[in-house]
Amino acid sequence: MGFKLKALVVVSSGLVLGVCTYAAYRTWKKRQSSADDEGFEDVSKLEESLEKKVLVLGLEGSGKSTLVSQIVKEVGQKSIASNTMYKPTEGFNVTSLSDGGSPTVNIWEIGGKESVRRYWPKFFQDTDILVFVVDASNNSNQSVVVSEIKSLLGDARLTSVPILVLANKQDMAGALNAEQISNVLDLKSIPSRSHQVKVLETQTRPETNEIHQTVLEVRKVLLKLSSHM
Repeated sequence: MGFKLKALVVVSSGLVLGVCTYAAYRTWKKRQSSADDEGFEDVSKLEESLEKKVLVLGLEGSGKSTLVSQIVKEVGQKSIASNTMYKPTEGFNVTSLSDGGSPTVNIWEIGGKESVRRYWPKFFQDTDILVFVVDASNNSNQSVVVSEIKSLLGDARLTSVPILVLANKQDMAGALNAEQISNVLDLKSIPSRSHQVKVLETQTRPETNEIHQTVLEVRKVLLKLSSHM
């Protein structure tokens, strides 16, 4: 497939920004607008039938940046050098993925630090698919993950939005599988009329040029969901 990376925007929450710049996908030009608080503002995709917005959330260290980088990487494309680490997202990144036939998938990845999570709701508007990444090998923050999931489900802007939960870092010792993560997060209690929920196990190979099959499956699911909306 001819997957294509079309745009990238990075905003750091470590600075107090006077202006927040983000991608205007219809014209592929950047636009500026005044930011509130500490450089965050309400941001959403432009209304366009051929574009779908995927919001990727998860706690810091869950592996969001690596996953998104590999999801949008073109098949056969060389990856970052093996001794280079993917830098965690401190603000938000926006990347776009298209296979030439399905709608363009605009992936909004938001940082997972506690200081950034309070700004998550500002990105909810017009979300078509919610992806929540969980470090399945970290048992110490499960209560926080559960709290964040419940908060997301309680927001009216995400009502009826399909949810893809990724039980990440399956290559780590002690990682919980998809069924176990589903039980920990009590996902089976979510009414099907409210949300369509799917849990997938994922792992990445940042030290090689290969994309793990689990990441390819996530890409496939995102494109399929987007094409049926």
